[in-house]
Amino acid sequence: MENAMNRTRIFLRNKAAVLTAVILIDLLVPYAVTATVTGRIEQNVSESVIQGRKVIIQYKNATQAVDLNQFIVMVLAARFDKSQEIEVLKAESVMVRTDIYRVMGAAMQADSTSLGLEFFTEKQMKASWQENYESNYALIADCVASTGSSVLMYQNAYIEAKYTAVSAGKTLSGSEISEEKYAYLAAVDCPEDIKSTDYLRVETFTYKDFVKKIKSGYEQAGLHEEAPFQDIQIVSKTDSGYVTKIQAGNVIMSGTEFAKILGLSSAAMTIENSNGKIKITTKGLGDGMGVSLYTADFMAKQGSSYEQILKAFYSGITIVSQ
Repeated sequence: MENAMNRTRIFLRNKAAVLTAVILIDLLVPYAVTATVTGRIEQNVSESVIQGRKVIIQYKNATQAVDLNQFIVMVLAARFDKSQEIEVLKAESVMVRTDIYRVMGAAMQADSTSLGLEFFTEKQMKASWQENYESNYALIADCVASTGSSVLMYQNAYIEAKYTAVSAGKTLSGSEISEEKYAYLAAVDCPEDIKSTDYLRVETFTYKDFVKKIKSGYEQAGLHEEAPFQDIQIVSKTDSGYVTKIQAGNVIMSGTEFAKILGLSSAAMTIENSNGKIKITTKGLGDGMGVSLYTADFMAKQGSSYEQILKAFYSGITIVSQ
């Protein structure tokens, strides 16, 4: 009897070992095949863990699925300023969520590369914040969670939640840019923005450097290094000073593109010929569209909620939970 029981125990142990081996093979073979065929290792993220919408993050040699709100935390981490008010972080949470929903459409997931949003990984957060990692992370996560699943809509469609770090004193209205696409953008006076250290910038370029930069984007511009200033003309600008079109030699481009090529802080600019150099003075930081984060921070300090901040800059929108 005892020998029979021992044989039974051995049989069960062997059977368990075989079953364990089968499970391990079942789990590991897909990783091996994926790594061999694609060079990437897919994270085995349980669908039961992530309920609702998710973002697939693309790393160099791996992918990872994260909950949508977790991804919002990662995006806000890349923008985080420890002096920022909590209500501004909440407003940004809703803005980022709206942009993700707009790109996703009816789908329940999106690839991080399709969203056009910069984000921090946990490793980057720890490197940037060091001993403040846990407190900063908790603050952002709490702000995101407190907004639930709120998004911004205009005429039953998700908006493009534009924002600028510092305006030129007034944000751009939709009618100044594109009446239909950005009809919800309000022109908001932002007198506090003038107090920002990022409000005013002066950049000086030698003729040679200026021509080189313009040609890097528009080889056909035909500017001459000897006297490029005479071939520069502001074609149109908004009432608040943002250049909408500018001519450089043979090319007419947007003020935003001109600012990007030259590495300027803003398209709200004046251009001068100064002592054989080109002097460009800019106002604000960013494209001047949507929420001015500097003014939003001031509003929050005065007691405004994130809903009030959003509705001040986005006219006619509704904040809904989805």
